[in-house]
Amino acid sequence: MRRIALALIVIPAILAAQVRSTDDLFTWSGRLAAGATLGIKHFNGPIDVREATGDRVEFRAERRSRRSGELSFEVQNESDGVSLCGVWRGRSACDRGRGWGGDWDDGPPSSRLTVLLPKGVRLRASTGNGDVTIEKASNDLDISSGNGDVRITMTAGQVNVSTGNGVLEIEGATGPVRANTGNGRVYVTTSSGPVEARTGNGEIDVKMKSLTSTSDMQFVTGNGSVTVALPGNFNGEIDASTGNGEFRSDFEIRVLGRLNPHHVRGTIGTGGGQTIKMTSGSGRLELRKSN
Repeated sequence: MRRIALALIVIPAILAAQVRSTDDLFTWSGRLAAGATLGIKHFNGPIDVREATGDRVEFRAERRSRRSGELSFEVQNESDGVSLCGVWRGRSACDRGRGWGGDWDDGPPSSRLTVLLPKGVRLRASTGNGDVTIEKASNDLDISSGNGDVRITMTAGQVNVSTGNGVLEIEGATGPVRANTGNGRVYVTTSSGPVEARTGNGEIDVKMKSLTSTSDMQFVTGNGSVTVALPGNFNGEIDASTGNGEFRSDFEIRVLGRLNPHHVRGTIGTGGGQTIKMTSGSGRLELRKSN
């Protein structure tokens, strides 16, 4: 039996909503005001997000496995918007943060989510297992996957993304980025940093055209190369270390302490309070000028 729990109390962020459920899919449509947040909590499966042409969120879930016949979604009002949460055998994915465990006896249910996101709406989305793809978003993003690649193209606002295992690609961002993967390559381009990137195993490649903050930045990999491109007028400190590799820089660096081929500390330009930390267990480190 499908379960659909709805609590559609009209609040300023939610202007109208429609829900429909069939044997093959679940859909929800509603208007969210600019600045509101759309939350998605998904048990298992990919999430594909595109920019909407109008002011309505369009949410569609397509079942992907024979065990997903009992899978549905509930709509929960939040103080800042609305959350869409997977529901399986009376248990909601919204309850997972309160101690509920995914103790599946024969594998979790799976569905493919497609979302049209209006301009100005924030997105906070998670899936236990699956790739996440986002094309064009005009506000903050907070994305996580237990296992899967995350690819984000053309976004404004802050980006916070993580996966337990998978490639992270953030291209055409216009704000600060934080990217973290347990295993996989990290690639980031943004017109306005700062950026932080971490991976347990894989290369890191980051490009920033400008910096809007003097906060420290870290780029850490257990195994792989690290390449960071900064504005040509950057002033700050560098702390670069690699267990097995070399360090190269387009910037002139006044080295502090003894010369060490595997650990370089120094000042770039006039120096200052901002420190760039680059660390690799095994791999080369490169500091480049982005313009």
